Amino acid sequence: MRTALPAAASALLLLAGCSPDQPVPALSSNGLDLTRYVAVGDSYTAGFADGGLTSASQAYSYANLIAGQFAKVDANATFTQPLLADGAGTGYLTLAGYDANGLPRTPRVRPATTVARFINTAGCNGADTLYLYPRAATTLPQNLGVPGLRLSQISITGLGNTANLTRVGLFNPYFERLLPANDNRTYLQVVTAASANASFFTFFAGLDDLLPYVVSGGSCGPLPSSSTLTANARLLLAQLSAGGRPGVVALPPALATLPILRLSRGLDVQQRLRQNSATANDTLFVRAFNGALQAVSGDDYVLASGQRRIGRLESVTGVPQTRPYGSRQNPVSGADVLDYLEVARISQVAEDFRTGMLGLANTTFKLPLIDTNDALFSQVAGNINVNGVNYTPELVRGNFYSLDRITLTPRGNALLANVFLRKINESYNTSIPLLNVNNMPTQANP
Repeated sequence: MRTALPAAASALLLLAGCSPDQPVPALSSNGLDLTRYVAVGDSYTAGFADGGLTSASQAYSYANLIAGQFAKVDANATFTQPLLADGAGTGYLTLAGYDANGLPRTPRVRPATTVARFINTAGCNGADTLYLYPRAATTLPQNLGVPGLRLSQISITGLGNTANLTRVGLFNPYFERLLPANDNRTYLQVVTAASANASFFTFFAGLDDLLPYVVSGGSCGPLPSSSTLTANARLLLAQLSAGGRPGVVALPPALATLPILRLSRGLDVQQRLRQNSATANDTLFVRAFNGALQAVSGDDYVLASGQRRIGRLESVTGVPQTRPYGSRQNPVSGADVLDYLEVARISQVAEDFRTGMLGLANTTFKLPLIDTNDALFSQVAGNINVNGVNYTPELVRGNFYSLDRITLTPRGNALLANVFLRKINESYNTSIPLLNVNNMPTQANP
C-alpha cells in the first residue's frame, strides 16, 4: 500500500522524473516537428558558466541538452551552436580555496585567444576591458543565446559590428561572434532570419537586463524599464511564433533566489564578520542609495566584491590613519551594497516584467509558459534532493550554481532542461525523455 507523499517529497519526484514503479512511456514526438529548434535568450541560453563561455560550458547549455533529447525522438532533429575552440574560451573563474571571510577565492583563467580589445577607462566600477573573440561559423547558429544581451538592446543597429567595439554599452562581443564581419543587423533581425525556417523555439530572456543594476550595487546605468523589456519581448515572440510556430516561453528566476543576493544578506555577512574574535562586537556600516551612512540591515545585500574587502585596513580620506572596510569611518561603498531601497526598485521592475510576460504568453501569443522560479530555483533555494544527491544554493558544494553566483553547473542546466522538457511533454502531448541530471559533471570547466 502506498502512502501519500509530503509536498516536498512530491516536488523531488517532479524534479527527478518518473518514480521507480512508474512505467516509462514510449518515446514519441506526437507529430511535433523538432527538426530545427531555435533557442533565444541571454547568458543562461548560451551556456555561460563560471563567469565565462567555453566549448565545455556551451556543450552543457540547457538549450543544447534539450536538443539532445529532441534527437532521441526525431532522428532528423539538428542543433548548431557558435562553439568556441576547445580550451579556455573567453576565460573563466576557477576555485583556489577560501578567504578569511569564508568566500571562495576565484582567480580568472585567461582567455585562450582574443582578436582585439578595448579598455574603457570610464567604467562604472573602474577601468574594464572588452575583448573580441574568434568568430563562429558564417551561418547563423540555432542557439541564439548571447551572454549579456539585454532585451532593451534588440533593436540597436551594429550591436555586433566590430567597428563599434569602442561604443560603450552599445556593442556585445558575444553577439559579434555570431555574425559575418561588419554586419549591422540587430538582434531582432537575426532572430527573424533564424526563425524563418525554424520548427520549434524556446524563449528565456530578461535576467541579463536586471543583473547589471544588481551586481553594481545600483551604481551602473539607469534602472531598466519593464515596459521596454516587455515591448521588446513581444517583438521577438511575434517573430518566433509567426505562422503558429510552437514553442515555450520561460520567466527568469527571482533575483533573491540567486546566490549573488541569497549569500549576501547584510546581517548574515555581519554575523560572519563577528565570528572573528578580533571583530566579535563590530557593527557593519554601509553607504545607502541616498548617500546616508547606516548600520547594515536584514534588507541590505553586501555584494561579493564588498565582502572580500570587509575588515581590510584601508586609508581613509581626511583621517590620519587606516580604518577597516565596513567600519563607521570607512563604510561599505554604494557600489558594493544593494540596499533596501535599491532592492525595492529592481524588484518592482522584475515583478512588472513578469506580469507583462504572463500577459504575452497566456493572452497575446497563447504559448506554454514556465515559471522557472516556482518550478526550480525556489526549490533549490530551499535545498532539494534528487535521487540521493543534494542541490543547494551553496557555491561549489551545492551542485547547482557555478562560481559566478548566477549561472549554472552542468547539473543545474540539466535540471533546467528537464523543466522545459516536462512543459513540452505536458503541452504538446509528447514523450521526450528527461535527462539523468546526476550523470552530469558538477562543473563545466576545470
